[in-house]
Amino acid sequence: MKRKKIYILFLAMAAFFPARPGWAEDLCSEPVKTSSGLVAGMSSPQANACEWLGVPYAAPPVGELRWKAPQPAPKWEGVRDATEFGPQCMQQGMVRGSKGPKNMSEDCLFLNVFRPERVNAKLPVMVWIHGGGYTNGAGSDRVTQADRLTPSGNVIVVTINYRLNVFGFLASPELRKEDPNNSVGSYGTLDQVAALKWVKQNIASFGGDADNITIFGESAGGWSTCTLTASPLAKGLFKRTIIESGACEESRSPEAAYEIGKKSFAAVGCKPGDIGCMRKIPADKLLYKGSGANIGGFDYIPVEDGYVLTGTPLSMIRAGNVNSVSVLAGTNLDEFAAAVKLVPKYYFVLPKNYEKKMNGAVEVNKEDAAQLAKLYPLLDFDNRPVLGYGRMIAADGALMCPTRRALEAFDRQKVTAWFYRFDFGDMKLVKTIGVFHSEEVPFVFGTIDRHFLQKLLPGAKMEKANALSKIMMQYWTNFAKTGDPNGPGLPAWPRYNPNDQRLMVLDTESREESFTAGGRCEFWDGYHMTYADFVDLLVHTLPESKLARLPDPPIRP
Repeated sequence: MKRKKIYILFLAMAAFFPARPGWAEDLCSEPVKTSSGLVAGMSSPQANACEWLGVPYAAPPVGELRWKAPQPAPKWEGVRDATEFGPQCMQQGMVRGSKGPKNMSEDCLFLNVFRPERVNAKLPVMVWIHGGGYTNGAGSDRVTQADRLTPSGNVIVVTINYRLNVFGFLASPELRKEDPNNSVGSYGTLDQVAALKWVKQNIASFGGDADNITIFGESAGGWSTCTLTASPLAKGLFKRTIIESGACEESRSPEAAYEIGKKSFAAVGCKPGDIGCMRKIPADKLLYKGSGANIGGFDYIPVEDGYVLTGTPLSMIRAGNVNSVSVLAGTNLDEFAAAVKLVPKYYFVLPKNYEKKMNGAVEVNKEDAAQLAKLYPLLDFDNRPVLGYGRMIAADGALMCPTRRALEAFDRQKVTAWFYRFDFGDMKLVKTIGVFHSEEVPFVFGTIDRHFLQKLLPGAKMEKANALSKIMMQYWTNFAKTGDPNGPGLPAWPRYNPNDQRLMVLDTESREESFTAGGRCEFWDGYHMTYADFVDLLVHTLPESKLARLPDPPIRP
């Protein structure tokens, strides 16, 4: 009789606390098998999530492997501790010459896996590619840790590091000759491909669906997702693409990349083409003497080498090279417009000289200056020329219109497309900083309280921001699951159609609208302006001493 009571009690407990299948028996610390060995993670201290941090997906790219395609990660015996982030890749601070993070190393090809604690089926997978102008950033950035996004959307999120600046994108004819694929200058992109191959091969062990992978990223991460969507090397490695403030036109010809590379050789005292000398240069010296920073130039980007890319990602997509079945893309309302205020040639223009100074400010001819003055009337910008210039070059020309060009190219290839504009400006200092580049990132990850934004959002403003964040987290994870951001309780988001050009405005009251900047974008389509062009217009007009006094932004774009 006593045994019967114990058995009934056991059944009752089992009903309330059901066992979880196989690999998910232990919430987080049970070792997980990967292609290199077992890894043991931990429970997130702030959310109902598991974390496996600092998992190597490739061999350390050091010594003779500097400027070579990533090699397989070495295998290990026993169980590897995966409870701390790996080092960030070599990088300066945001300003040229400023110190990079303390925890950085040339041995940096690590990724991080975030998963809900309780999993009973294969989950969609999202792979985050960080931004930073291809010069800085990391998969361990506090704002993009996915311990909240993953349980909120019931998805697995992977964040990655990849080689940056001169380490990731140096090009020279000698490097090309030694590569078996005749590839050159896109080592950071090859790292991203290697990380995706690792995810494809290993994510099932963590409970992920290897056939339902979405890549997403912002700024250089957005350009990276488009590069991967076009590159033949990434074919079959993912299903969907999210491009945040990125677009598809940041790449360089080998010849142009070689000219930039020559400067790096000379800066560290190596003869042109002497790869042996360059591989012996200490990483710190190479970084600070032969490299650059996000604010101070835009030298290091993927190369159209015929292997990684055969042209710009946009031209490849237009030619039918697409690795994605659906794309979600958009930009922020003001992006870098506030940065234009730092440049005297924009800031001190009088209203009466708005059109006259357009040639020097935006570098267009007289006829086009008159057209721009009509497209961007001063009345729309509080009669302040600097605000008009900011919207022209730092928002529309550099990012919004290139994004529309990309979406139209995707649509012609029968790829389902979704367009957004992030408009949230209900915060302090909005008139000064605008709806700035990268502002949407903490909304996507649910980490506003880990971002400097929290200081601009007291009380009710924070409540509104958190409400929008929840909506965006649902949109992003719905898209990762099905290719459609729509879902129960969400404002309806229309699919992008070039004929009516509807987009979703993400704001305190999210809503669909017609894209009203079409005429402006038709102008910029003729110029084919890109973010790199914007940097040339903005940064290269500032003396180096001025750049050195600019503060580091609180989050890397």
